[in-house]
Amino acid sequence: MISIAPAMSKTYDIRQIGGDKIALLGLFVASLLAARLVVGIKSAIVLSAPIPLPRTGLSASVPRGNGWESRARWARDGGTFILSSSFPSGSREPTAWVICQYRPAIERETPTMQFERRARKLDGAIVEINQTVTDSLIFDWAHVKGRETRLTLFLAAAALSDDRQLYIEVYEGTGDAEQAEQVFKKVIESVNLEDSRLRTAATRGTSKEKELL
Repeated sequence: MISIAPAMSKTYDIRQIGGDKIALLGLFVASLLAARLVVGIKSAIVLSAPIPLPRTGLSASVPRGNGWESRARWARDGGTFILSSSFPSGSREPTAWVICQYRPAIERETPTMQFERRARKLDGAIVEINQTVTDSLIFDWAHVKGRETRLTLFLAAAALSDDRQLYIEVYEGTGDAEQAEQVFKKVIESVNLEDSRLRTAATRGTSKEKELL
């Protein structure tokens, strides 16, 4: 009698191995699609409508929707007013965030000093310092990269009247520097200042920093 059991067992093993490979391939494809979906969501940056800070003439927009979450209002914290947004929405440990602060100016500390202090706190190094002039304000800004992490950080500060300052921080923790820069530029461009008194003070920000250096 000819036994076919070994042959059947061998055929079963081949099918099982083939099935495992197909399953692994399916998981790989699913992971790839999920990653591309996240990238697609993050890259489609949509800003909120301008969010005004009452009695200041100042307004700004932050990312909202497409995975970004924001209360779309300024919240008071002592003498500081904060407007923020984080990604992904609902996460206790966001991988990206945007923070706008309307706060008292720090006496005898230039924007560059503030940027250096913030970079040290996050174990980062400043790789670029520059300035952007918009229709409303003059922003001094810095690009920070993590020394041993994948963080990318953009920091900006603009001088206002009454010894106030607008500070903006864009954080991206996954190494997507292009994404962080895109968000940073959009937020900076969204800032509007209607109070001519504040705008006049803002134009003196650069000379004030030079005096402190």
